[in-house]
Amino acid sequence: IYGTSLAENIAMESVTEEDDERIKDALALADFSKKLGKLKNDIQTEMTREFAEDGTMLSGGEAQKVAVSRMFAKVSKMSIAILDEPSSALDPFAEYILNKNMMENAKDASIIFISHRLSTTKDADRIYMFENGEIIEQGTHKELMEQNGKYAVMFEHQAHYYQEVVA
Repeated sequence: IYGTSLAENIAMESVTEEDDERIKDALALADFSKKLGKLKNDIQTEMTREFAEDGTMLSGGEAQKVAVSRMFAKVSKMSIAILDEPSSALDPFAEYILNKNMMENAKDASIIFISHRLSTTKDADRIYMFENGEIIEQGTHKELMEQNGKYAVMFEHQAHYYQEVVA
């Protein structure tokens, strides 16, 4: 997050009122609308207190949503996006919303995301599992689960944290 307005943080350039709708749409897709409604100056709110005493400090998850909204703001102009741990600071429900919105709104763009949280990979078209810089498994989620290799073991290990205990 940079010491500029929220709008400039998303557009990554100077903005005009003509950009407002695109920026607000991007924030909505990143599930930031609830927080946006609480900001004193809407998308013109200064981020950080580096240059503005009344600037807003965001939580890790909120900052991550702002960063991801940059992709949504440019989705019509991009052909590829690379996201490194785009949901690491999000709870599982927020992660689900983000992934759903990425899949539905990426248009014809290719999205490459790097994640240690395997629940994030479930709906990917192709999964590559790396170990020591080498691809050790690749395929769809279904294919990798059927292989019953390291991906399947790790997925099952992580999945138990999200499953309800049925008595």
